[in-house]
Amino acid sequence: MEYSKDIISRLLDIYERRNGYAKRPEELRSIQFEVSKEYPIYKDRYDNEKYRDINTAIEKNITAGLIIAEKDQTGRYSKIKLNIARVDDCYALLKRTSIPDQCKMVLSVLEKADCTESLLIGRIVSDFCEQIKGYKKLPYDLGYDARRVGEVLQVLEAVTKLTSETYIRNFSTALFKDSKRFQREYRSTIESILFDYTDDVVEKDGILGYYNLYENPTYVLIKGNARICFAESVIELSEMPGGIALSNGSLAGIHKISVKADNVITVENLTTYHDCDELDAVYIYLGGYHNTSKQRLLELIYENNGDKEYYHEGDLDVYGFLILENLISKTQIPFKPLLMDVETIERFYRAGLYKTLTARDRKMIDSKKDGQLSAYKDVLEYMLEYNCKVEQESIKAVGLVENNKM
Repeated sequence: MEYSKDIISRLLDIYERRNGYAKRPEELRSIQFEVSKEYPIYKDRYDNEKYRDINTAIEKNITAGLIIAEKDQTGRYSKIKLNIARVDDCYALLKRTSIPDQCKMVLSVLEKADCTESLLIGRIVSDFCEQIKGYKKLPYDLGYDARRVGEVLQVLEAVTKLTSETYIRNFSTALFKDSKRFQREYRSTIESILFDYTDDVVEKDGILGYYNLYENPTYVLIKGNARICFAESVIELSEMPGGIALSNGSLAGIHKISVKADNVITVENLTTYHDCDELDAVYIYLGGYHNTSKQRLLELIYENNGDKEYYHEGDLDVYGFLILENLISKTQIPFKPLLMDVETIERFYRAGLYKTLTARDRKMIDSKKDGQLSAYKDVLEYMLEYNCKVEQESIKAVGLVENNKM
């Protein structure tokens, strides 16, 4: 070990932990350590060689003016103190970049970011700039790594520009000429940032899909009394009791959808979709937040069938109502909640088919029930009062419980 440099490195670590770079010298406590604690071998009476090496290193740094230390009567050094006035020289000696210099490099990267096309990118960059100007490490394991910050911003910009269903490997190949690099180096970080900065409350494992980025092709499940017309073919859904799965890529080829039933019902829960068997309805499985392709399909249905009643059946939790509100806002279709009322959640509660609220659930309900979700306040207050929510459960399960109790 090269003790002379190691001593300086340890002192700089202490200096940085105490934010010495952000303080005036008179505000900073002594940056020092006890030699025997940092180097226990220093007091090993049987290893004189290491004792001499450490002493020689200390004296070398004293001569260079980088540290301050005094011997005791036995010739040992007790404490070593960093000479604050020579901090820059210490960094130069180790070829180590100071935190202020690292922050300057990160800030330079942030200031070059293109925020004109995405409010989300703008908010991220603004927050990062504020943190880095205060010498704070950036979150998401970015720290003071300017190169990594630049790469992550590049990926975020690319993700937010996707307007159609894109597969992760194709996205990675286009961006890096490596089909696996996004998954290997960026996915976790990108998911965390998007999860935190996306206005709509989306589950983390579905956040990439919200931005049209998928592992594999996705499908829209649709069934009921309707006719789907393509350029040269027609599908009569009424002849398919279980419905049909249309790939998102095929949705653009639909010219018209004629709904013969009176109701169009979007469904969040796959089990509920399969359980639905009302003859006078067309059911569409959304699976959480809809994406661009599904939105276009819904808009086409509404354009062709504006006289129908539109409903949404979602989970009886705060996120289910947020999904409903997002659906209404994005499609401009007047969806009404179906089986998302107090009576329904009470049936689930009495049947014991519910989960308890998390701290995040409670916080979200409290922040939304008098504002964005005020139309559903009675249901949300029931959740709070009885500490319950219903996720991925079909109303038919309630019926089975109720029948078994009879």
